[in-house]
Amino acid sequence: MDGALSWLSWIASWIAQFIPKWDVLDPTLAWMKFRRGELHSCGRGGIVIWWPLLTKVEIHSVAEQTIKLEPQSLITQDAVTITVRGVIVYEYEDLEKMAVTTVDPDDSVRDKALMVVATTVAQHTKDTLLAAFRGETLDEDMRRKAQLLLGRKYGVRVIRMGLIELTTARPYRLIAGGSNDTALPMVPMV
Repeated sequence: MDGALSWLSWIASWIAQFIPKWDVLDPTLAWMKFRRGELHSCGRGGIVIWWPLLTKVEIHSVAEQTIKLEPQSLITQDAVTITVRGVIVYEYEDLEKMAVTTVDPDDSVRDKALMVVATTVAQHTKDTLLAAFRGETLDEDMRRKAQLLLGRKYGVRVIRMGLIELTTARPYRLIAGGSNDTALPMVPMV
C-alpha cells in the first residue's frame, strides 16, 4: 500500500517548493540566504522569509562561543616536552566571510587555535613559558595571533584565548614485538 500512495508524498513535496517558508530567529542567530549558489543576503535575528524553490537558508549562531581545545604534547625551544590544553572564546562578526571560506566554521576555528597554541609554545623555553603563563602575557599573545589568523579570512573576533592547563610531560614509547605485534609494557624513552 505504501508504494501505491508514495506518489502523493512526492507531489506534496514538489508543490511545497512553491509556498514561501518563514522562521522567527533569536538575536543570537544569524541567517544567510543563498540563491543559485551565491550569497544573496544575510542578517541577524528577526523574521526570515524565503522561497524553497529558489533559495537555501543557513542559520548560524553568532553569540559568544567557547571551544575547549584538545590536549597537545609539544616541545619547547629548550627541548622540554610539555602538555597543554587551551580555550578560545570568539564570535562571528562577518557572516559573508564565514559563509564563503569554510564548510564547518567552528571546526576551522578549533584547528587554527590549535595551530596558534603549538607555534606559541614552540617559541618559548620552559621557564619563559611558565613565566608568561603566570603573568598572563601568554594569553594576550595567543589572542592577538589567533585574531590575525581568523579575523581577516573567517570574519571571527577572538575575545579571549589562553591555556587552561600546562604541565611537563614524561614521554613514553610503546615497544611492539613478536609476530603478532603484541604491545609490551610502556617504558621510559631513553
